[in-house]
Amino acid sequence: MAQNASEKPYSLTLAFYNANGLARQRDQIYEFLRDNLVDILLVQETCLKPSRRDPKIANYVMVRNDRLTASKVTIVLVNLCHVLFVLLFLFAGGVWSLKDLTISVPRAVLSGDGQSAVLRCSYDLEGAALYSIKWYRAETEFYRFVPREMPPTMVFPLPGASVDLTQSDHQQVRIVNMNRHLSGDYQCEVSADAPLFHTDIESAPLTVVDPPFRAPHLTISRGSYARGDVIRANCSVDEAYPAPNITWLLDENKIAETVSWRSPDLDFKERGAFSQIEISIMEAEHYKMGLTYTSASLNRVYQDHYVYDNADMEEKDILRYTLTPPTDGQFSLCCVATIYDIYARKSDPVFIKEDAPHPASVTREDSSGTIRSSSLIVTLVCLSILLTL
Repeated sequence: MAQNASEKPYSLTLAFYNANGLARQRDQIYEFLRDNLVDILLVQETCLKPSRRDPKIANYVMVRNDRLTASKVTIVLVNLCHVLFVLLFLFAGGVWSLKDLTISVPRAVLSGDGQSAVLRCSYDLEGAALYSIKWYRAETEFYRFVPREMPPTMVFPLPGASVDLTQSDHQQVRIVNMNRHLSGDYQCEVSADAPLFHTDIESAPLTVVDPPFRAPHLTISRGSYARGDVIRANCSVDEAYPAPNITWLLDENKIAETVSWRSPDLDFKERGAFSQIEISIMEAEHYKMGLTYTSASLNRVYQDHYVYDNADMEEKDILRYTLTPPTDGQFSLCCVATIYDIYARKSDPVFIKEDAPHPASVTREDSSGTIRSSSLIVTLVCLSILLTL
């Protein structure tokens, strides 16, 4: 006697329709699974009567759960009609499946004619055949590889760029003539071939950098200092995509990194960057409590963050630092604009020197010295009178 279906280690994992005759034949199917040690059963109901206005085609996958990790798995395709036809497929090495799908996309690349990006996709089909590889940008397909077709590759338009077919295959795709409109998420979709047609997809972001046209521009409030003075400096960077970071260097030592101003965050909009710094030159004993020296004799005091409510929603930071007077009486200051790790450009350095010290006064305020000077004058006058007599 056939056992109850719920007592067997099988599961109905997919059912599109409840075809006529399945309930009647279910026990027969389970007995077939048990008696023939079948592990995966593909069932198709294709008995269509001409009188049906809405014929139903049933497709089922029945899996023996306790056999999925076996070294040899049997797949059976069953066509249910007036006669039961069985086609056995035997294969070794476990269940065919797609796993370990990973995508490798550059974080950022430069824009321009001839600039390129190579996107890679790795996967493990566990012995199954490959059905297709598809690449998408923002969910729009631009490259397809289907090994059973001739030719196996097919490309679709990309805005302002093209696919290099000589360096594109089932593992990678190369895009040339990159521009910032190609920034976005890229997806790799891998599909295994019959009988399971397992499909998986992974995505990763890519940014195409449009760098600034010129080097950063640095201006300072004054080119010399006296102890206790505050030197103010501004660093501005032309528009770029995305907005650059700004790093301040004092005597070639990094002292701050900030993005102090950005235009509105709109898609593919060029943005500039602007940063301000104030450097106070004072003796160590005048420092506020709790501050310590750094290797560059520089101490960060505080950072003020101001938000200006205007049409551009600009954000400005003022960085304030204190600096012990340099022993050689001067220091250099410059700023560097960077975008990811593919663009870096430095401003021309400025050299700020200490003002020349004023000579000390030779006037004496000693009252006794003044009295002695007056007595000497009187004595000389008297001597001159006596000599004329």
